[in-house]
Amino acid sequence: MLSACGEENTDYIWPYDDDNGFSTTIRKGMKSPDFFFGFVGQDRYSYCPTIITTSSGTTHAWFCGNPVAGTMVDNIYHVSENNGTVSNATSVLQPSEGTWDSHHTCDPSVIQGEFNMNGTTYKYAMFYLGCQLEYYYNEIGVAFSNDLNATSWVKYPKQLIQKTWPSEGDQDLGGGNKAWGVGQPTAISLDKKGKVMLAYTKGDAGGTTTIWRECDLSNMDNPVIGEIHTITTAGLTKTDNFTADYITNIDIALDEGTDHIIMIRPIHSNPQLTNYPTYIEEAVEIDYMKYSDFKESRGTWTKLYRIDKQQTGYARNHNPGLQRDSYGYITDYLHPVFYYTVSKESPDVKAEAGKHAEWTYHIYRSQIEDIKQ
Repeated sequence: MLSACGEENTDYIWPYDDDNGFSTTIRKGMKSPDFFFGFVGQDRYSYCPTIITTSSGTTHAWFCGNPVAGTMVDNIYHVSENNGTVSNATSVLQPSEGTWDSHHTCDPSVIQGEFNMNGTTYKYAMFYLGCQLEYYYNEIGVAFSNDLNATSWVKYPKQLIQKTWPSEGDQDLGGGNKAWGVGQPTAISLDKKGKVMLAYTKGDAGGTTTIWRECDLSNMDNPVIGEIHTITTAGLTKTDNFTADYITNIDIALDEGTDHIIMIRPIHSNPQLTNYPTYIEEAVEIDYMKYSDFKESRGTWTKLYRIDKQQTGYARNHNPGLQRDSYGYITDYLHPVFYYTVSKESPDVKAEAGKHAEWTYHIYRSQIEDIKQ
C-alpha cells in the first residue's frame, strides 16, 4: 500500500478492479512533499514555476524571483535538476527599461515548437507576464531560445496579448481599484510546430475570467492570435466546497492518449481570509475534463485532488504548476507530478520590511498517488 501525506481525504474515492477481478476502492492521496527550490533566508522569493522534464530525465524549471534582496522586482529564473541535484538559479529574463515590460517579467510558461523571428527559427517559446512601472496593468509577451539551459532569451519586441481597454494607462474600476489586465499564461503545443493553445487570466471592468486562444506563432512577422474562448467553471467550488469559484493563474497539460486536459489552479477562499497575507490563496486543486469538451467550452470539471495545509503543513499554498514534457503533454492525468508555492502567515510574517510573506515563497513538489482500500 502506498502512503499518502496528511490525513485521509474522503472526497476522492474511486472504484477499482484489481488484477484478480476483485472489486475494491482507491483513495487518491499525494506523496509526501519534497522541497524543490527557494532562496531561503535571503529576503527573496521564488514562485509560479513552469516545469519540463525531458526524455533523458532532466527537469527544467523556470519561475519568478527577485534579484535584489528586499526589493520586489520580478525576473524569470531557471534551474535544472539531474539525479536529484538542483543547479544554482540563473536569471534568464529581466524587465527592459523604457518598454511595456519595464517593471516585472514573471509567470513563465515554456513549450517546444518551431518559431521563426527575424530570420531565425527557435525551438522554444517562453510566454510571460510583463508590466510597466508607471502603470499597474499586466500584459503578455513571448521570448525565444534554442536551448533549455539558455542564460538569456530573445524577446519579441512588443506585447503578444495587450490589455483589453483602448485608453492609455490604467482602467479605473472605482473605489480606488484598477483593472488587472491580462497575464499568467500557460501554453500547450497543438502541432509541435508553431500552433499553440495559449490560456491566460483576464481581469478588467467585465470581471475576472480565464480564457484560451489558438495562436499560430510560426512566423513572428505575422503572428496569428485566434478568437477568445472562455474556460468553463462548471464543477469548481471555493474552499467551502459549495460556493461557485472562478478561475485564475492556472497551469494546464494535455493527456492526448485519453483525451483529457488537466488543470491545476489556486482555490479562492470562502469565507475570505482575514489573516495576512490575505491576497495569497490557502489551497490549490487539480481538476480534469475531456479535452473534446474543453475545446467546445462545455463539460464539467472533475476534482482530482485538493492540496491545502492538511497536506503541506503551510498556511498558504499557491501559484502551482504541472510537470509536463516539452510540448505541454503528460501521459497519466490521474497521477500527475505537480509543483506549488508555499507561504507562511501572520504572526510568523508581517507586512513590514524584512518580514514580508513573500520572503517565505518557496517551491515544493509532490505527486498524486493511489491508496487501495
